[in-house]
Amino acid sequence: MFTSNRYLTQYFATRRRLKLGLVIAGATSGAIAGASLTVLGKVVAGAPPATLANHVWNMATFGLIAAASSPIITWSALRRVPLWRTMLEPLVGGIAAASVGVLIGSGVAFLLLTPLGIGAAVLRLRYSYRVKRPAMLLHDGDAA
Repeated sequence: MFTSNRYLTQYFATRRRLKLGLVIAGATSGAIAGASLTVLGKVVAGAPPATLANHVWNMATFGLIAAASSPIITWSALRRVPLWRTMLEPLVGGIAAASVGVLIGSGVAFLLLTPLGIGAAVLRLRYSYRVKRPAMLLHDGDAA
C-alpha cells in the first residue's frame, strides 16, 4: 500500500508535538510537586523553613525526573487517560500521601507514602480508563 510522504510527515510532527507537550506538562507537574514536598519535608523534619535555593533545587530535580518519566508512563500505562488527569491526579495523590506522613509525624512514612500515593493514583487512572469488554449477550435458549 502506498503512503504519501506528506502523511508520514504530519504523523511524526504530531507525535513530536505530543511528546514535547508531555515533557513540558511533566516538568511543570514535577516542579509543583518539588515545591510542595520541600515545604512538607521541612515540616516533618522539624527543620527551619526552606530557603529559595532549597525550593529551586527541589523544583529543578523533581521537574527533570517528571519530564523524563511522564512520557514513558503516559504512553505505556495511561494511553487512554486525558492528559490533564495524567498530570494532575498523580501530583495530588503524591502530595496527599506526603501530607499523611507529615500528619503522622514520621519522616519514614513521608518518604514511603509519597511514591505510593503517586503509584496509587496512576493505578486508579489505569483501572478507570481500561478497555471495557462488552457483556456477553445471552440468547433465549442459553442457560444463565
